[in-house]
Amino acid sequence: MRILAFILTFCLLTSFQSQQEKTILDYATNQSDFEIIQTANNGAFVSSFANKMLHDSKLEITIKAKKSHANKNSYNQNVYTRIHMWQFNFETKEKRKQATDLLLNCFPNDCFKIKRQIDQKIKITPSIWIFTDKSIFIAQTACEQVDDKWIKIKNGFINTFADNNSEIIVTECGKLTWTTKEKM
Repeated sequence: MRILAFILTFCLLTSFQSQQEKTILDYATNQSDFEIIQTANNGAFVSSFANKMLHDSKLEITIKAKKSHANKNSYNQNVYTRIHMWQFNFETKEKRKQATDLLLNCFPNDCFKIKRQIDQKIKITPSIWIFTDKSIFIAQTACEQVDDKWIKIKNGFINTFADNNSEIIVTECGKLTWTTKEKM
C-alpha cells in the first residue's frame, strides 16, 4: 500500500512539474535568431493598464535579431528586428478581466477605445495580445522592423502562450483584428 501511495505521489508531483508556468523569458531564450538585449524600460506601450497595478507579477524583455534585413517596410534600409515582450500575471481571472477592460478602454498608443470581437482600423504598431485565464502576454515591434522573423515569432508566440479559450488581438500597422488560436 505504501508503494502505491509513493507512486501516486510521485506521478502527481511530476505532472505539476511538467505543467510549469510558461514565461516570455523561456520563450525569448529559445529564439535562436535573436539575442536578449534588454529586460526593462519599454513600458510606454502597455502603460494604459500596467500602471493600475492589478497584476501580481510582470515580466518584460526585449530581443533583437542577430541578422539585419532590408525590405519595403524598412524603406530598404538595413534594420535589426527588435521585439518587446511583456507578461502580466494576475491572482484571479476577475483581476485579469478588469485589466483587460482597462486596456480596451484605452488601447495603445493613442488611448483608443476598442470593442470586443470587432476588427477595426486604428493607429498602432504590429503586436500580439493573448488573454488567458490569469495572464496577458504581449509581443510588439515597429512597422519598419516587420519581416519574416516577426511572422515566425508571432506564430510561435501564439502557439506557446494561447490556449483554445484565449482571446487574441493581432495588430498590424493601422489595423486591429480579433482572432483565436484555431484561426491562426
